[in-house]
Amino acid sequence: MPYLPYGYPYPPMPYHMPPPPPMTPEQELAMLEDYKKTLEEDLKDLQEELKSVKERIKELKKMMKQGEGT
Repeated sequence: MPYLPYGYPYPPMPYHMPPPPPMTPEQELAMLEDYKKTLEEDLKDLQEELKSVKERIKELKKMMKQGEGT
């Protein structure tokens, strides 16, 4: 085993990773198009969730209003 000045058989791992190599315009375009698609799907899901939350709020307010009239 070779001697290393810091007493370990292998050099310590760097604390940070080197930056990735720059993307080609084609790679960046493909990545951004995929990201856009993902965001659009997430937006659709969020809009559906918001709609159901609004409907539930409306139901609860209606129930509370009916309870006051009793």
